[in-house]
Order: sequence, then structure tokens, then C-alpha cells
Amino acid sequence: MCGYFLLSGFSVKVAFKDLSKAGNRYEISDDSWFPESELYRIAPVQAELVLNSKGDSRVEVQGFLRTGVRLACDRCLADYDFPVDVNFHLVLEVAAEENWYIKELECSGTDLDTVLLSEPVVDCWDILRQQLYLSLPDKRICSPQCKGLCPKCGIDLNTGDCSCVPEQKESPFAVLAALKKK
Repeated sequence: MCGYFLLSGFSVKVAFKDLSKAGNRYEISDDSWFPESELYRIAPVQAELVLNSKGDSRVEVQGFLRTGVRLACDRCLADYDFPVDVNFHLVLEVAAEENWYIKELECSGTDLDTVLLSEPVVDCWDILRQQLYLSLPDKRICSPQCKGLCPKCGIDLNTGDCSCVPEQKESPFAVLAALKKK
């Protein structure tokens, strides 16, 4: 059975040497790590981290993060709610200094979930922040049917049509077509 802890506070760092043989389980409902200046949280934070020692220089991290954030749509600029529900598995490793250069050049499939550390310390808040940002969509769109804004007048095309006349763009090949007609 692994050690069970409730985490709260401004920064929670766990040294590799402080992990129990059975592993440490951290249940997190504290939101002090949440980047409030960059994201607006709309739901309580639920998270869990399970840290298992895999030797003196490796720790396996498994866990989940659940919350919700409010994002701005990239097409229409309207705010919308986005649920965050992510499970993750990482391996944290402190590599020998002479291996840093070699590790950056060689990367196998199993290395993709390995995070190289400069010191044998797990920063729980940093892991949660990283997982939060990784769970956000690259293109933030409120719905697949979002029509966006009119490029001329800026009206939200989801709420109504604009009165702009659509531009008839001339094809770059129109000159060639005119030559062909001659």
C-alpha cells in the first residue's frame, strides 16, 4: 500500500529519496498552482499523482487532472467552457551530466514520456500545470459549426448575417484565360 497525502500550499516538491518503497499517492484539490493570470477556472480542481520510485534516478508518475476552464474562440472570440479531463503517465529521470548531449540527439518511442530533470526532485505543481496546458486544444473553437467573424465589418456570423457584399476575387490565372480567348 502506498503512502497517501493531501497536498496544499504554494509549492510541493518531493525529493526522490523521500518516496516510500510502496510509492506515494497525492490527492489534490488545492488550486494554488493554477495559472489564474492566464486561464479562468470554472470548475473545482481534482487531481491525483502517484509517484513510484524506479531506482535512485527514476520516478514513475501516474495521475489524472479534472477541472474546467473558460477559453476564447479563435474564430468568433466568444467565451466558451472547456472541460479538462486528462490521465497521464510520465517517467522523471535525472540523467548523468555526460549523457545530456547524447539524450538530446537520440530519442526512441519509450523516451517520449520521459522528462529529464536537473535534480532528483518532483515538482507536483509544475507537472499539473504542464498537463493542464497539454490538455488544451491547439485551435480553440467554440463549436464545429462556428462561422467566425466577417472579415470586413467584424460582425459575429453565428448571431446573424452581415450586409457586406462578397468580394469577387479575380483568379491569378485570369490573365492567362484572357490570352487564351484571343
